[in-house]
Amino acid sequence: MSDRTMTAQEIESMTGWKRSSKQVQWFLEQFGVRVATRSDGSPVMTWLNFNALNAKRLGLSSTGQAPKKRLVLVSDGEQR
Repeated sequence: MSDRTMTAQEIESMTGWKRSSKQVQWFLEQFGVRVATRSDGSPVMTWLNFNALNAKRLGLSSTGQAPKKRLVLVSDGEQR
């Protein structure tokens, strides 16, 4: 993964929107986050953050591994 900042063209391709306000809205709707913006209102996103947001949305940890499951022991009711 790279922490390179996404280009304006990459963000447009990812969101499907040309207008910065719509791109910011897309990130909020898709990931529930308000992205940082430049003084002109255009969103700023790194590939590292974007991939982490996607992993979280898919239920994966930021390391790309599935979350750990807890083992729960259930008694069958008999005392031993």
